Amino acid sequence: MASYTYELAELGDDAHGLGCKCCRFTKGIDLPIPAKLTIDEIKDFGLEFSTSIFSDWTALNAILKRYQATIQKRWLKKNTKQRREILLKAWPDMAVGHRPDFAGFRQTLKSAPRSRTCLSAAYLWPYINLEDLTHHHPLLLFLGARGRILPDKFMSADIEAAHLGRGWQFDISRPGDSMLFLGQCTPRSYGKVLSLVEAVPATRTKSIHRLDPRMGLLGLEIQVGIYRFLLSCARYILHDVEISQFCTAPHLPTPPPLERSKSAFRTLQDGALEAPYRAPQEFDLARLTQLVASRRSSAEDHIWMLREDPGYFIDALKEEREHDREYSHNCSGTWPNVAAKMISDALTFFLFWDDIHRRLEWMPPIDTQLKRANYKTMRLPSRYEKVWAELDDIVNLMLVIPTYRLTTGLPMSPRMRHCYPWHKKTNVLPKELWVFRPTRSEAERRVDMVFHAITDDDQRGMHALHHLVQEAQYMLDTEPPASQLVDTWLLGHFSDLALLSELKVRIDSLVPWSDSWRVCGVRESKTAAKNVGTLLRVDGVFREAFYTACTKTDTLGDPNSTHWRYPADKRPSKANVEQMRHAEGHLDDYWEEIDEKVRFNTTRDLMDILDARGLHLRTLHRTPRWKEPIILPAATTAQPLVALQALTLNNSLLQGLTDKVCTPKKAKIKTRGTPAPAPVATSRLVPATVMAVEPDPPLLAGVTVPKRAYKVLSAMLPPTGAEYHHCPEVAWDELLHTMNAIGLQPEKLYGSVWNFKPVSECKVELDLKRSIQFHEPKEVRRGSKIPPNMVRTFGRRLKHAFGWEAGMFECE
Repeated sequence: MASYTYELAELGDDAHGLGCKCCRFTKGIDLPIPAKLTIDEIKDFGLEFSTSIFSDWTALNAILKRYQATIQKRWLKKNTKQRREILLKAWPDMAVGHRPDFAGFRQTLKSAPRSRTCLSAAYLWPYINLEDLTHHHPLLLFLGARGRILPDKFMSADIEAAHLGRGWQFDISRPGDSMLFLGQCTPRSYGKVLSLVEAVPATRTKSIHRLDPRMGLLGLEIQVGIYRFLLSCARYILHDVEISQFCTAPHLPTPPPLERSKSAFRTLQDGALEAPYRAPQEFDLARLTQLVASRRSSAEDHIWMLREDPGYFIDALKEEREHDREYSHNCSGTWPNVAAKMISDALTFFLFWDDIHRRLEWMPPIDTQLKRANYKTMRLPSRYEKVWAELDDIVNLMLVIPTYRLTTGLPMSPRMRHCYPWHKKTNVLPKELWVFRPTRSEAERRVDMVFHAITDDDQRGMHALHHLVQEAQYMLDTEPPASQLVDTWLLGHFSDLALLSELKVRIDSLVPWSDSWRVCGVRESKTAAKNVGTLLRVDGVFREAFYTACTKTDTLGDPNSTHWRYPADKRPSKANVEQMRHAEGHLDDYWEEIDEKVRFNTTRDLMDILDARGLHLRTLHRTPRWKEPIILPAATTAQPLVALQALTLNNSLLQGLTDKVCTPKKAKIKTRGTPAPAPVATSRLVPATVMAVEPDPPLLAGVTVPKRAYKVLSAMLPPTGAEYHHCPEVAWDELLHTMNAIGLQPEKLYGSVWNFKPVSECKVELDLKRSIQFHEPKEVRRGSKIPPNMVRTFGRRLKHAFGWEAGMFECE
């Protein structure tokens, strides 16, 4: 097998002057570099590798055609210890932890020798580790994909999954020898080295489906290890089956897809965990469209909540200023600028996510697109190529926004700002701010390392953005001390970055089709440039208009003043209700002035543009005037029976007082005709809302839900016809259970985002057409409940999205 060495490996294991493990990793010193091999050596090694690959693939394919169902049944029955034993037999010295290639980000080992910290298997096969493969499904998915699909379909994905250092860049336009893999199904043609004359393509697109010999040989070496490992696993699981039966036993039908466990809610991290073990183009376009649609709806709700809820508006404004160094160093006078930035970002995110959603929704499934593709030129139909190219450009443009927000926001966040020096100058570059103090805790160092790699251009190019995002999510899920340092504002932007990274990876995985539209200039076509340019112009015009409008209005004032105090989390009283009405009126005045100035500066109505993009007008919730509670008259107190009292004192008085002993008359309420008013038992205070006229019926009535779900829905949603609604705290687990019980299946996405997707099979009959996203509050991770202000926000979003009210639900 070819030998791929490391830089400075000749210094030996005692060369500790190279720095600690994390520093070597961030600079790429420990990552694999190409070995210096002649072209004849590459040809010899290539033929040896391809022969081994197809030999192992043929044997594995034969086993799966006969025993795949048996392998699945036996593997699922084994416990973790038995699975580890099989994996270690098939791959001795297998890495223990998840993504061992990122171990440099997790632990600082200054005195560890290079042989302990820099194993090549961790970088060439990062997904072959005990932590991931001992789960139920990864190994079974790995076997099913690799054993039934030819190796050439995985070459690009295998090379992309490897964690490589410098020196692997290859310019496809450079003349020289190359390797060909696509469509090659024999050992001699698979990975064959072609000279410059042989490699001249018949069409322009075929020139991109070849690899540099060094990169191709690396891909062959990776695939040799994969197929050898999988074949050994299959044989160890079928240890009692004779080898001759692997090729002579009768074929069996392909087993059905593996079923997921229904005991726990699904997370996007589970899908990312299984992605390296599946076929590269096996992704669900409909599910990706649904995730983007949920994010678009969340952006739409954010715009309306900024207009509807003064408390939500002020909290978002303070968070924006708290994480922006440009304004946080000034005590006053910067609120209009912060408001302009917050409102502009809200509109930008809605426009971009709406544009992405429109393109994804228009395209048919991937299978339909591939059926209409031209396999001779490796091109999709032009109408699909144009949309994919536009989508590619929009995703790349939008990646800049959350990346910049994380770059400037993390050093300024309240939980991490003490780790960085304070600069008095205002014109400091973001990189100058990001200077980590070395005396901080291990959790703080971990957060700094991961997010610095995500926001740094060199680190993203070396370690790949999507891999860094997954490493950050792994940190948030498995390391509570580190996750507590990342606040809600940072998690929101990280969630956007993660979803955009997922989109980018899905687009890149459409190899060779994605290479075709990039090389053939589809992205530079006039139509694609015009469509993307229109989006950028609209965003730029309104961003400038919002800045002008916000800085020239005095309505905002000081957010800490009484004009913006919104006591919605307190019990309804005359003072609280009047203060809420005052804050809502102040917010309405502010937006009315902003809309008027924007309309004057752009000569276009913002609501008309948003309405054209599906953001329809809503009826904003406004608190009604206070009505004094109705005090009902007190009931007449029953008088003591004097005759009975006297009986115990003087029996001679009994004869004269018997006529005074009487039984109280029983009150009977008529059920027919005009009923008489019922007597009132006791004196109590009844709110005016109880005595109000019967409200209009809700959209749905009589929907029966379990008692546990009814309690949560009653707390979140306002009662039908109620003028005042006080929201209590709600446990996060109770919210997840409730949403799942009514047909909105929870799924944990990146960061703090949970997506609630409608399902077809549910006992509760609700006509659900869309999904909704909620951010898990940081307080929940410390054992607290959802605060009342967030419960109020969730309830209003549910009412706007589905038209729900508490009166439409009934308890079982």
